[in-house]
Amino acid sequence: MRNRAITVVTISIIALLAVISGLFAAFASHEYWNLVWVALIIIWAGIFFHTISRGHEKILRRLFDRLSLPADAQVLAFNAGRPADIVLAARRLQAPGKVISVAAWGQTLPVVKQQVAAAQLADRVKLVDGGMMNLPFASQHFDYVIIDAALHNITPAIQRGRALQEAARVLKADGTLVIIDTKYMDEYRQVLSNMGIDNIRVIKTGIDGWWGGPWISTKLLLAKRAAAV
Repeated sequence: MRNRAITVVTISIIALLAVISGLFAAFASHEYWNLVWVALIIIWAGIFFHTISRGHEKILRRLFDRLSLPADAQVLAFNAGRPADIVLAARRLQAPGKVISVAAWGQTLPVVKQQVAAAQLADRVKLVDGGMMNLPFASQHFDYVIIDAALHNITPAIQRGRALQEAARVLKADGTLVIIDTKYMDEYRQVLSNMGIDNIRVIKTGIDGWWGGPWISTKLLLAKRAAAV
C-alpha cells in the first residue's frame, strides 16, 4: 500500500513537471505546436488517474456482479494492500461469509483493521500479514480466490507458478479463481492448464483498465475446474 502511494505521487510529480516544461518551451519558443504534446500528457495523466481511482473500482463492481457472490461465500483476496477493495467485497457478504485478505500489511495492519471496524465489517473481514507462497489455509477451503495486481511483481516466473499452485490448492473443487492483471495472461493460462484447470476465460476491461492508454490495459482471467465460467 505504501509503495502504491509512492508510485502515484511520483507519477503525479513527473506529469506535472512535464506539463510545466512543455508549456514553458512552447511559449518561450513561440512554437505552439508543442502544445499538442502538453495536451497528450494531460490526456495520458487523466486516463491513468481515472483507472487508479474510479476505473479500478468500476472493474471490481462489475466483477462482483458477474460472480453473483453468495452472501455466505468464503473469499480469499490478494489485492496489494488496498483497504477500499476489501470493503467493496465484504459489503456483498453476510456472516458467516468472509473475505480473508493476504498482503504485506506490515505497520499498516492496525490502521487497516480500524478502517474495517469503522465500516462495521469486522465480522466479515480477516487481514493476514503474509505472502502467497505458503498459505496457512486448508486445501479446498475458498469459494473464490481473487488475485488483484498482486501476481505480476513476483519473480521469476517459476515463483509466479508456485503462487498459482497455492491459490488453486485452497480453492474448492467448484470454486472460481480470478486474476486481475496487466500482463502474463498467457503464462497464467498455461500454468493453470497444466494443473488441469482448462475452463479459462480472459475478459478485457476497456478504458476503465487503461494505465495511461490501451498499451497497458487490465484484463480479467476467470478460471474454474468444472462448470462454465
